[in-house]
Amino acid sequence: MTEASRQPKAQDVSLAVKDLTMAVLDEADLIDELYDAVVRQRDAVRDGDNEEAQSLMKDIQDISFDVQAQETLRTRLAGAVAASFGCEPKVSDLYNAILSDPALNANEAPLFNEAGERLKHAVSTLKMEMSVLSGLVEHNERFGAMLLSEWKRLNTGFGSGPKQSGGLDFRG
Repeated sequence: MTEASRQPKAQDVSLAVKDLTMAVLDEADLIDELYDAVVRQRDAVRDGDNEEAQSLMKDIQDISFDVQAQETLRTRLAGAVAASFGCEPKVSDLYNAILSDPALNANEAPLFNEAGERLKHAVSTLKMEMSVLSGLVEHNERFGAMLLSEWKRLNTGFGSGPKQSGGLDFRG
């Protein structure tokens, strides 16, 4: 292969690497946006603001769909770049392949690696927050069940029927 015929391939690979790096960063940004919405939802649940929590659920769904679409794009781009290098579409393998390609700009490998680390951090942070939110929801469900159980006990614990003498009557 002549130098002239390698030049367009190198430009194509360089552009593909840049596109992949941007896709990774865009996904990390969307996950950060999702994290912010989940934190706001956790605060709403903690504060008992059910209306805000429900509103944020829709936002979280919308952002989740965007994250899934971006992940699909990132996966497709990673597969294409990996195929051009003959490696696995994993950050470490792609980083090493990009780093070892003399036709690519020396800055592309570190930028790609930083994007991968940013995505990894965003995912990790979101997972931790989702765990906290899940625990809070479970706690609220247990608390609600306990209150319902206590209400039933109080409502049926006196007398012998619905018109119990000495019982509590919660009707207005």
